[in-house]
Amino acid sequence: MIGQNPKFAAASLAATLCLSAGLLLLPGGQAPAAEWNFYMHQSAPNFATSRGAKMFTEEIEKATNGELKARLHLAGTLQISASNVTQAVGGGVVQVGDDLFNSGNIPVAGIPRLPMLVQSYEDFAKADAVLKPYVEKAYKQKGSVLLASYTYPLQFMWGRKKLESLADLRGLKMRVAQPEQGEFVRRFGGTSITMSAPEVPSALDRGVVDGIFTAGVGAVLWKDLLKYGYVLIVNVNNSYFIANTEAYDKLNAGLQAKLHKVAEDTARWNQETMQKEEAESVQVLTAAGYTLTKATADDNARAITAMTPYWDEWAKSRGPDVVEALAKVRAALGR
Repeated sequence: MIGQNPKFAAASLAATLCLSAGLLLLPGGQAPAAEWNFYMHQSAPNFATSRGAKMFTEEIEKATNGELKARLHLAGTLQISASNVTQAVGGGVVQVGDDLFNSGNIPVAGIPRLPMLVQSYEDFAKADAVLKPYVEKAYKQKGSVLLASYTYPLQFMWGRKKLESLADLRGLKMRVAQPEQGEFVRRFGGTSITMSAPEVPSALDRGVVDGIFTAGVGAVLWKDLLKYGYVLIVNVNNSYFIANTEAYDKLNAGLQAKLHKVAEDTARWNQETMQKEEAESVQVLTAAGYTLTKATADDNARAITAMTPYWDEWAKSRGPDVVEALAKVRAALGR
């Protein structure tokens, strides 16, 4: 589809997926009520969320006795960018998705990613509960139904060079996954660089970047290229299971309820599994000789103080709903 008009390419992909739907039959030749395509933001099949996505497809078929099936497509297996899951599901190119790169499309979903706002899984649960009606409304406007939410492990900093305090961030070139992390780096004297995950290993090896933001489950992938971990919880990466509204509305109430239940169970499994694997990854990195430093209370307080004005600036630039939602999240978290 390279060189094609984007709208034509999307329509072509949607047509191909529609033609592939409904080919599997139930015993006795009866066609299933619905066969959906499920697009996943993760490309590595053995990563926890990819395993969770596979489990989702298996459990939805089991829970509905084959009345609803979802065919899994990992990131890169369809000509859909992982950052365009919101549009692909809302536009009916696929019927269900796991939308990690959501904040550019759903601004209110970016609130948990604000540096130093969410500091723990408990904080995330509180913020997520407050944000749910706002996120539901935003996805509805984009043509989707929110099914469930979860977060990747807590994000902090890893470096090739000494990184044991906020002061060490000055002068470092840090790969960031989102602009909010970039603002954090800038406020503490570093330089932020955006690049895709496949580019990271060579960039670290050549010194193009000095460090990255990720959790231990990410750092362990590049453990031979990093030496320091500075455990200052900067933010979380929240993801959402969403379904196309038109396809969802064609399901009866019983199937809708089962779809929500399987999505919620899978989201919980994803978060709990990654949390467990995160602890194991930190042990691997410690055994590999990493210097892991837990942020002091002073550094943590200093970081919160520095970023608090940015939270309000960020929200105001995204509209009154985001301002209102942020105020409620801050009240729930006591920040």
